[in-house]
Amino acid sequence: MAASRLSVLILGAALTLASSASRADPEPITGLPVCKNSAGWDAACLRRHYSGPPASWPAPTIDPGVTWREWGPVPPAASPPLGWTAPNGGQQELAADVARPAIVALGQMLFFDTRLSRKGQVSCASCHVPQRAFTDGLALAIGEDKLMGRRRSMPLYAAPFAPRLFWDGRAASLKEQVLGPLHDPREMNHDADGAVTRLLASEPYPAQFLQAFGPASASQPPVDADRLARALAAYVATLRPEPTRFDAFLGGQSDALDDGELIGMHLFRTQARCMNCHSGPMLTDHQFHNIGLSFYGRRNQDLGRYEVTRAPADLGEFRTPSLRNVSRAGPWMHNGLFADLKGLLRIYNAGMGRDPAPADPPDPYAPRKSEHIRPLALSADEIDALLAFMKVL
Repeated sequence: MAASRLSVLILGAALTLASSASRADPEPITGLPVCKNSAGWDAACLRRHYSGPPASWPAPTIDPGVTWREWGPVPPAASPPLGWTAPNGGQQELAADVARPAIVALGQMLFFDTRLSRKGQVSCASCHVPQRAFTDGLALAIGEDKLMGRRRSMPLYAAPFAPRLFWDGRAASLKEQVLGPLHDPREMNHDADGAVTRLLASEPYPAQFLQAFGPASASQPPVDADRLARALAAYVATLRPEPTRFDAFLGGQSDALDDGELIGMHLFRTQARCMNCHSGPMLTDHQFHNIGLSFYGRRNQDLGRYEVTRAPADLGEFRTPSLRNVSRAGPWMHNGLFADLKGLLRIYNAGMGRDPAPADPPDPYAPRKSEHIRPLALSADEIDALLAFMKVL
């Protein structure tokens, strides 16, 4: 089924690419370095423009009304999570928990423990593998009893900084997010009370919870659902991507990227239009966008954030993932549709998925693709350069 869907998309992309091949390159964008001639890109010219700190770089191509942030270093794991305000002082509580190594260590133990699932078959790490950028390498997540979910396991690197979590934004805090899989019948198929009862009877957890949080009140055991969620949230809040040559380049090592990767970086920031959604230190705007992959009216329909809010403006929208360590995080998109990163870039080059066909009378539930998604007219060599850059992230 996935293969047939991909074939349809690739066919559409090929037709679009064929029709665009005869068009001239887009006009140069005012204010950006023009380091391209009939022979192609001049990497030495680009390197001069990007030789200083990011604050001195040419501004990227950004659509009107889009708020973006320049790239920068990933905040250290010891720093408080930023970018959101959890209800009832939750952000302050999380920051305090992150500062206590015993709580983080307890959360790490729990993250890798299959005893959190009802039958002891899966842990958090079953779907969020550290070596795969905390995804699982599968198109769709698989939980207890091999039940398949609707969406891919999302990378966790942006979780400490996102105002809303999951692909559809249904969780407003890390505490809420970490317990979601516990209750989901297609994931851990358990409940907080059952998990707490099991942990109370499992060494060394009672002592570990006491060490991490201190004694509870006289009427309460050392383990409860709130402490379970706090420990898991504290561990997730410390997750950071592996440093790469991209970080070295951001830090001032001008030769950290080769010529092809540098050209790809410039394209990412300009003609490829990626910075409209992938800006800031984590290369994500933490927002929700419809890129045309909702499969509206078809068997694999997924309306994304709309299924949480029921707001028509949210039809077909999904959260922007971080692109940090993106080459390790495939297959890509909320439904794991793309197993090949180059193929994904080619579909973006073609303008991504199509909007539903117009209806008479108009269909008020038909998702409309984001205006930020447009055909890019990148050449085959430019797609290769963009791919080379993505592999460095």
